[in-house]
Amino acid sequence: MKMRMTCLALLLCLLLTACGGKEPDSRGQISLLEEASGLDEEAVLLTVDGREVPAWRYLYWLAWTCGQMRERYETSGTALDWGAPASGGTLAQYVKDQALADTVLYAVVENLAKEAGYTPSEEDGTEAVLPDMGLNEEQMAQLEAVGQMYGWLYDRYCVGESSLTPTREELEAYEKAGGFLTLDRILVSAGEDREAARQRASEVFSCLNGAEDQGTKFSALAAEGADQLGPRTLSPDSGELDGELLDAARELQEGQCSGILESQEGFSILRRLETDPEALREPYFDDRLLALAEAAEVTTAPAYDGLDPEAFDYAWKQARTKR
Repeated sequence: MKMRMTCLALLLCLLLTACGGKEPDSRGQISLLEEASGLDEEAVLLTVDGREVPAWRYLYWLAWTCGQMRERYETSGTALDWGAPASGGTLAQYVKDQALADTVLYAVVENLAKEAGYTPSEEDGTEAVLPDMGLNEEQMAQLEAVGQMYGWLYDRYCVGESSLTPTREELEAYEKAGGFLTLDRILVSAGEDREAARQRASEVFSCLNGAEDQGTKFSALAAEGADQLGPRTLSPDSGELDGELLDAARELQEGQCSGILESQEGFSILRRLETDPEALREPYFDDRLLALAEAAEVTTAPAYDGLDPEAFDYAWKQARTKR
């Protein structure tokens, strides 16, 4: 049950998409988050390495994570049981921890940007698409600003002006420790006639084996196949390829091709390539941010301990329905 990288994906989303922020409530009502939680949304709920974080930031991620969990269970046709066992205890505690981790990550990005001397520029006006969890315009602007900080930090990191920038040796160590592998793939999609696809894959394999320059021929056949992504570097937990295909790829030597591998989507032939540590700079950056977030000194207010995700989620749904 993994949800951790979603927060980083939303940070990237803040940089790439545009949409208007949520308008303030002109009726002067308390916010949806306050109504669902019973907390003052501006009260400090936690501190992250000395940075005070108002309750609305955590409640935003709690509402979003509860919604994601509900959606997962509804999609699977399974009744949602907040007391069910999960990583860290119950499902309710898991959701609470996930929301805290996302809140902490945003605060860590802000702390890093402040320490590095970040100042907003005129180009930092891009508005963002974030899930609508009842934030007002000012609150949305604050989250959008974190996205700009993330982009600024990453730009400095790429040009070597960041304390996070790794040496070549550190990237090589990261590659070995992370179990990354780089591969290319020829894919014959199963389509509506799996037996015809099987025959086509056999023909492609024979063509590849008969080539004088197998590497060049593989690239050409891959470009004609159903997988158009080209060579890619994957981590062990990558969901991009079927697990059995990844296992087969790990058994290959660099430059070696696999046999025909069958999976639900069709028939694959893999070629393992040498991994360039430079290609790992982006995942290294995100992993460093996650590590800093996990190591951050976090102090929560008593109100945090009293939050019950199940009760909050129910009240949240009721509040949204009324409005």
